[in-house]
Amino acid sequence: MKQSAFRVLVPVFALLILLVTDKPVTAIQSEDSPHDLKRSKPGDELWLLPLPGIDADPAIPDSKSVLRYDWGQDISSHLQISVFLESLAKAAPDRTRLVNYGQTYEGRALNYLVISSPGNIARLDEIQANIQKLADPRSCDQAAADEIAKTTPAILWLAYCVHGNEISPSDSALLTAWHLLADRRAETQDKLKDLVVIIDPLQNPDGRDRFVNVFRETRGLFSQSNPASNEHTERWPGGRFNHYWFDMNRDWFRHSQREVRGKVAAFLEWYPQIYVDSHEMGANSNYYFSPPADPKNPYLLPTQHEWFNRMGMYQAGWFDKYGFGYVTREIFDAFYPGYGSEWPTLQGGLGILWEQASARGLVVDREDETQLTYHDGVRHNYISGLATIEFAATNHEKLLLDFYHSRQRSVELGSEGPVRHYFLLNDRPDRAVELAQLLMRNGIEVRKLDETMLVSGKEIASNRDIETTVPAGSFHVPVAQGAGRLLRALMDQNVEMDEKFLRRQLERNELGLADEIYDVTAWSLPLSFDVSCIQSGATDVKSTVWDPNAPVAEPDFSVAKVAYLIPGTDGAMQALSWLIQQGVRTHVADEAFRINDRDYARGTLIAKVSGNGDNLDTTIREACRKFKIEVVPADSAYVQQGVHMGGPDVHWVRPPKILLVVHEPTSESCGHTWHLFDEKLAYPTTRVKGQDFSAVNLADYNTIILPDGNYSADNGFGKSRAEELRSWIAGGGTLVTMRGGTAWAADPETGLLKNLVVERKVELPGDRKEEDKIEKVRPDNVPGAFFRTSVFQKHWVTFGYRPELDIFYSGSLILSPTGETEGRSLVSFAAKDKLLASGFCWPTSQGLLADSPYAVYRGVGDGHVIAFTDDPNFRAMYPALQRLFINAVMFGAAH
Repeated sequence: MKQSAFRVLVPVFALLILLVTDKPVTAIQSEDSPHDLKRSKPGDELWLLPLPGIDADPAIPDSKSVLRYDWGQDISSHLQISVFLESLAKAAPDRTRLVNYGQTYEGRALNYLVISSPGNIARLDEIQANIQKLADPRSCDQAAADEIAKTTPAILWLAYCVHGNEISPSDSALLTAWHLLADRRAETQDKLKDLVVIIDPLQNPDGRDRFVNVFRETRGLFSQSNPASNEHTERWPGGRFNHYWFDMNRDWFRHSQREVRGKVAAFLEWYPQIYVDSHEMGANSNYYFSPPADPKNPYLLPTQHEWFNRMGMYQAGWFDKYGFGYVTREIFDAFYPGYGSEWPTLQGGLGILWEQASARGLVVDREDETQLTYHDGVRHNYISGLATIEFAATNHEKLLLDFYHSRQRSVELGSEGPVRHYFLLNDRPDRAVELAQLLMRNGIEVRKLDETMLVSGKEIASNRDIETTVPAGSFHVPVAQGAGRLLRALMDQNVEMDEKFLRRQLERNELGLADEIYDVTAWSLPLSFDVSCIQSGATDVKSTVWDPNAPVAEPDFSVAKVAYLIPGTDGAMQALSWLIQQGVRTHVADEAFRINDRDYARGTLIAKVSGNGDNLDTTIREACRKFKIEVVPADSAYVQQGVHMGGPDVHWVRPPKILLVVHEPTSESCGHTWHLFDEKLAYPTTRVKGQDFSAVNLADYNTIILPDGNYSADNGFGKSRAEELRSWIAGGGTLVTMRGGTAWAADPETGLLKNLVVERKVELPGDRKEEDKIEKVRPDNVPGAFFRTSVFQKHWVTFGYRPELDIFYSGSLILSPTGETEGRSLVSFAAKDKLLASGFCWPTSQGLLADSPYAVYRGVGDGHVIAFTDDPNFRAMYPALQRLFINAVMFGAAH
């Protein structure tokens, strides 16, 4: 097959010169200029790059003049993309504004380029203010909205490469930006009078550079088209993920990642009427664009579905013109609100997904014996962008009005519907504050009750009707606001999937066919945070907008004579991490106690004055300010009842020395645990690759974490490794395992757990001997749902928990019940008839999950094994589950 030579890159120092030089950048005028229309025809290398017939302004720099290669002929790095954006902004200052909206964990800038007519750029602040008025129909009537729609351009946001190894979108973004600025024809420039186009060419710089660096290291003089060749094979964990190995296209409402927080804040400054999220998929696919497949989130509006259809038909017309293959409706659903297409739609605009087949390099062989080039991907996305720009410009006024009406429907949902308000109770004040802050970052207004009120409604966790008194100062979130439909989608206990879709999945399951469920089926925030929440139809609620930045009173407590008592909240665990690193000797009470007529729950932290030096009071007050924790001084150690401070049930918290296994054989989700230690606990860990585990001196650590992965003898985790760990645990070590790590620990060959991995029986078809008719297989994979569980209340891993807990679980690992001599089930799934709390689960899996353990404890000698059947740190989405893991790693060495 033909092989295409790649063009030699300019050394990085040349690009740095471009960044600092004052010399203007101009387009190259040469025989091989991409503007030479005689080469722009089907079959030529530069066909459609750029579109034939444009009137290109030579003052606007193109790819060849800045990057030294033509459009689509090489894969641009973050640095090159940044250089090109700056060159465009410098060449057209009256029509652009380059905005920095954040920085990645690895220090790379996040930028978007605003492009519009000179008149619109001059009044961008006014345009933003008008869009903000449309976004709040409570203070903007129809007449005002009509006037804004007539005088204000619509906002079109084109976002590319949230997955770093989905590569062609970023270079197509540069070409699209160049086209808008360079093409002097009226048909292009007139569109910019009706639009403000925001182009974010690279949402995941860290992941992209991870991909690009490996690609450049491994390619040779001739591009290899074989998909198994070295330049097409990424190193673990690949470029899809960001620094902490998160999929940022699942993080839109949780905002666990720095990049997403910056992007969401920027989005809420603009409220785009169309937000495009451009991706890539497998090389053998055709281009995908809206409308989406089932299931669809029920809080999307019929008018939005109509827009999806109209846009899809319009884009299809462009693709038909150029002979591009495409697919709609059959793949990529619109259900989970954490996607870059669904979250913007629930905000009232139109979230659009593009998926281009990926070459994962410059050229790749496809199964149909054709080749896909990087050039093809750039070209398809470029045409897709031009089609969307034309559609948005043509419909700009209607887009603005329908955005307003969509936000208006949300207000009506909260004014007329059965659910009008959410009330967060104060049973977990630190988590209630964290949830309230998260809602505000989602553009949702949060208020506080002015006075105590009696509220009737439904408790979300139990799904039962209640009437209770909600104290003044409690959080109140009204549905009657512009983001009301997003609020409902995030807070309801269950968001229903279409019944027809679910029946089809059950039928496919019966036939042994793969299901069509793309992601998780439940995400309720009150369940994720384990915060008591009531949804109510109350009509008369007096509340005031909450200001999370209001000044906080200085800690007001006296200097302790004996000890400082810190109730064991989530904030206290963050404080514990910090106190350990400040050298403060801290203890924890395994059981409850009463002192000075106040009760303290098990898990209370105790910082004793004796043995902690003269600066203890100052340090404790600083912890109180930093982590907003409650601190109570004790002037006597004498307790009225319960455990004594000097008794055997109060343990010194020995500083954990933590070893976290990462890289192969773990899955990339191990980064979610790394993220917890860095970003939530701010506690140091040693991370070691699985293949290097044998080089570690285990005596240097008292806590080892085996996250999800595929552990086996083939990758260094055989019987000898299990024996090594068993000896280490017996000497006082704490082993924490999750999902695949737990499956390995439960393998009879490993023997670190006594629970067995549950399998289901399948009767094989055909004429077989009686003993050959049954095969045992893993249960059907649970696609992410909430299940009711019971919590064992007499163990330090469950500090801070109530007797019942709704937990998020996904996967197919189910353990057998824990025998009396085999350890302890710390968290156990409920009986089958009470099990499912939210989302979807296969009936057979539901039956197998019932009464099985989610978290298991086993003592081995002086040490511990604590095993989870799923990953409690998954996507940083479930604080209620993360606390179990935090207890395990922070208190294991203390016991």
